[in-house]
Amino acid sequence: MSSRSPRRQYLQWVEDRIEDYKASLTRDELLALADEAVTGLFETEDGQYPLTEILLRDAVDALIFQRLGLPGYRRWLRTCQSDTPPRPPEGTQGDENEGLQAS
Repeated sequence: MSSRSPRRQYLQWVEDRIEDYKASLTRDELLALADEAVTGLFETEDGQYPLTEILLRDAVDALIFQRLGLPGYRRWLRTCQSDTPPRPPEGTQGDENEGLQAS
């Protein structure tokens, strides 16, 4: 069982989906997506145009998130909890002695 919190697992899952999608795009497709993201950034209500590399990356990732139709955290968590059978703990007391008792 993973020691990461469900939210961290979700964020990693989303990041993996987005990175896989980016890797499947041609350079021209990725640049077109970046252009779309920049257009969205310039449509802010406050009239500010803060454009940094990190902001652009996040805007592109948000577009990909929407295009892939990825679920939000709560829906993802419900899906994971409903399609995963309960797992026993990775070890129980006495496991190490089981072989000795059978002898």
